[in-house]
Amino acid sequence: MSNKYNVLINGASGFVGLELIKILSNHKFINLKYLCSRGSIGKAINSFLKNKIKKKLPLISDINKADLSDVDIIFSALPHGEAQLLSNKISPHHILIDLSADFRFSDVKVYEKWYGLKHYAPDNQKHSVYGLSEFARKDIEKSNIISCPGCYPTSAQLALIPLLLNKTIKTSKIIIDSKSGYSGAGKKTADKKLYPNINKNIAVYGVGHHRHMPEIDQGLKLFAKVSGDLKIEFTPHLIPTFRGILTTIYADLKKNISVKKVHQYLSKFYKKSNFVKILPYGKFVNTNNVNNTNNCNINVFSGRYKNQLIIVSSIDNLVKGAAGQAVQNMNIRLGLKETAGLE
Repeated sequence: MSNKYNVLINGASGFVGLELIKILSNHKFINLKYLCSRGSIGKAINSFLKNKIKKKLPLISDINKADLSDVDIIFSALPHGEAQLLSNKISPHHILIDLSADFRFSDVKVYEKWYGLKHYAPDNQKHSVYGLSEFARKDIEKSNIISCPGCYPTSAQLALIPLLLNKTIKTSKIIIDSKSGYSGAGKKTADKKLYPNINKNIAVYGVGHHRHMPEIDQGLKLFAKVSGDLKIEFTPHLIPTFRGILTTIYADLKKNISVKKVHQYLSKFYKKSNFVKILPYGKFVNTNNVNNTNNCNINVFSGRYKNQLIIVSSIDNLVKGAAGQAVQNMNIRLGLKETAGLE
């Protein structure tokens, strides 16, 4: 293949936008045509990057002045509410890959309730796909609006879906505890609110009402075919590191299922996966081994009490939890090698 796809990144100067640029600037089938932002117009994107990209890149521009007729793929890395408006302005031939929550929910009323925003593109929502790459490939292949999952839901769902599919664990009580680097709060929030207080500090937030909770519920019901009683408790924490998510999940095993059998099952389930890795039995999970990669590392452990299972997963919130999964979805949609640009 000699031709390249022209890409526009909206929100190029944010944490996720910069991560997209780092990945796509090394993707042999992609040409970065426009780097758009709501500020810093005319500025070089390298001024935001510690590791300078040697390849010549376009200056930051206003999306309203971009010639979209010459664009194939649009990545929206702006806050919630922006991608839905953009979806009403672009042509049907464009592929829109959104990293906000605008198209994550099949029911726009759920989005409006949890995000406090009116949804202005309900018809486009009907044609979008929830792009958890490992479980939505067939739908991603034929959709022009791809919604990338949140970082916390990605880390939790990749660990839980196989176990729920296999009816290995009970659904009546699943506790998810996640710890994330502060970049997960977004550049604007991190710069103004978090950074001065993040040093030597761990903070819990969104207790009992974090907006990723309904997304996790929806994903598990969609991909794991869970019906009936599903009770998920999710609590996130911010820790004093820039990137990485470590998720610890507590669940009860069904009768006559050992933790070793669970490990064997997960290893077989993800054996051919490009990015999801089941670690050797007994090996602990950490974030350093996945940071700056599109990988998700998972392992399982016995709890203190009988039939208690502890599942631990780790991802880079900016890569597998955002930009990397977005590029993985783009590769799937275009029929490219799934690992292109991510190896």
